[in-house]
Amino acid sequence: MASPDQRVEDVMERDVIFARADVDQEEVARLIQRYDLLALPIVDQEGILLGVVTVDDVIDILEEEATEDIYAIGGVRAEGESYFDSGFLSILKKRSPWLLVLVVTNIATVFIMSRYEEVLDSVVELAFFTPLLIDTGGNIGAQSSTVLIRGLSTDELRNKKPVRVILRELFAGAALGLVLAVLVLGIAMVFVGKVEIGLTVGLSLIAIAALAATVGTLLPYLFHKMGFDPAFMASPFITTVADILGILIYLNIAKLLLNIG
Repeated sequence: MASPDQRVEDVMERDVIFARADVDQEEVARLIQRYDLLALPIVDQEGILLGVVTVDDVIDILEEEATEDIYAIGGVRAEGESYFDSGFLSILKKRSPWLLVLVVTNIATVFIMSRYEEVLDSVVELAFFTPLLIDTGGNIGAQSSTVLIRGLSTDELRNKKPVRVILRELFAGAALGLVLAVLVLGIAMVFVGKVEIGLTVGLSLIAIAALAATVGTLLPYLFHKMGFDPAFMASPFITTVADILGILIYLNIAKLLLNIG
């Protein structure tokens, strides 16, 4: 649209957005998305043009990366092939590594409960609420990690201070725990009829919810800072860590409030 007698240097865009050939394809997709480009130049280390990546290419990249992240969040290895076209042995290979890690990690829960055997023996009713507490903590931790991983993947958190995000999730977890604690306190009074048990469960739930939300935010952040895909800090692992810390908090609060040991 310029005049025929104008020089190219007078109308060209000098601050060109580009990517180097060794950049991850996900970063290329983010650049095209962030600047609403139709195509992105790809150059070598000397800045010489090697080719372009177009919007059509990005659609395929985003689908591939989204699939990889979804599998990672679920603790399933993705190796390029369609999951539904995979053979039975391939399915076992994809699922077993994380499950083995989680089984080994969960041994910590068994060890903790064995160390607090006198607490559970003294007040048997405490055992009734153990699944409720650790499951709630795991669920809240998984929610926080999912929100954070999405924020990191879409660059929404690029200009956000990590401490602020972590504190926000901590307070959100505590608020959720408070709401749930009121409900659980009522349930405890109906089924157990002991105020001290209800208070123990309620306070534990608040502490566990706050801690689980913090863990669910902190671990993906750490993975991201270390240069790894935060999606690999999968929800099953977040849930397991929250379970271990949750049972430790619960039994210690019970020991303190109920004067056991």
